Amino acid sequence: MQSMTRRSLLSVGAAAGVGAALGIRPALAGDSALYEAAKAEGELNLYWGSYEQKTIDELIAAFTARYPGIGVNLLRQASQTVYTRLRLEMDNDAVQCDSLGTTNVLHYNELKSLDALRPYKPAAAEMIPEAFRTLDPDGLFHVGAISLICINRSASVEGPKSWAEMVGGGFAGEISCGSPAHSGDVAHWTVAMLAKFGEDFLRDFAAQKPKIGQSSVDSVTDILAGERTVGASAPYSYTLTQKAAGNPIDVTMPSDDAILNLGITGIPAKAPHPNAGQLFNEFLYSPEASQVLVANNWPSLRSDVPWAGGLSLDQIGWYRNPAEGLTEAMAEAIEKWKDIVA
Repeated sequence: MQSMTRRSLLSVGAAAGVGAALGIRPALAGDSALYEAAKAEGELNLYWGSYEQKTIDELIAAFTARYPGIGVNLLRQASQTVYTRLRLEMDNDAVQCDSLGTTNVLHYNELKSLDALRPYKPAAAEMIPEAFRTLDPDGLFHVGAISLICINRSASVEGPKSWAEMVGGGFAGEISCGSPAHSGDVAHWTVAMLAKFGEDFLRDFAAQKPKIGQSSVDSVTDILAGERTVGASAPYSYTLTQKAAGNPIDVTMPSDDAILNLGITGIPAKAPHPNAGQLFNEFLYSPEASQVLVANNWPSLRSDVPWAGGLSLDQIGWYRNPAEGLTEAMAEAIEKWKDIVA
């Protein structure tokens, strides 16, 4: 795949080990017509920005343990980066992506307007949490991740308890943040901050002299490197995974609401291996995938699987941007960010 990194993630023995750890029974020939079609294609190209490297690697490991015979190539970058890659391929009539996963629903609205997505209905659709079961009435894109955007901090500091406190002046020069121009999660956070607090929030935020990166994950990197002590628009799940690994970092659910964003997934209309793409996307709703997600502190995509620690959405304060008018709101938020913050 030329410039795309090819990841030989698992030998046969390693795949068997992952399968045993997760209690996965390897699929048998004839188990699934979709699997047989995907295996005939032999390969799967994932362009994903919704999960950090460890989680997507473990999902792929579980997938290949359940469905041997399909080689997996992964392009894992920020959401806007993988989407830009796909659009360049579309412009050159050379699409390589079989499954796109980003945190920006606008990507999928645009692809839908271009008739560039392949429709399908997940076999396990009834297991998806009801609020996220039908994101597109035509079945062109589906939920691929549930993410919470919070505040993270170095374990050595108290940190702000709310978004309002974060921009109150006590953390000037200590904040790390991604960019809404590159990250769907950060874009959703920016839209939410404007909706909840107005433009003054961005002005107050800029006055704190934050370090601006690209991905929301950059806040974790900066805190662990000692470059900053507080992260805005921070990834709840990845931060807790780093904490569990023994790193000096923690997360705070802001008292003025965590921001909920969905990772979205779809299959390009000209995907070279569309059956493999659909098989992987449907695998995300399996019990095996839920085990991986919960082990990495991500909300599961099944309504019958509780999150790590038994947490659920009804136990926290959260806010999700309304879908109506989101295209315009996000474009406006990015422009205001460029004018005020960076």
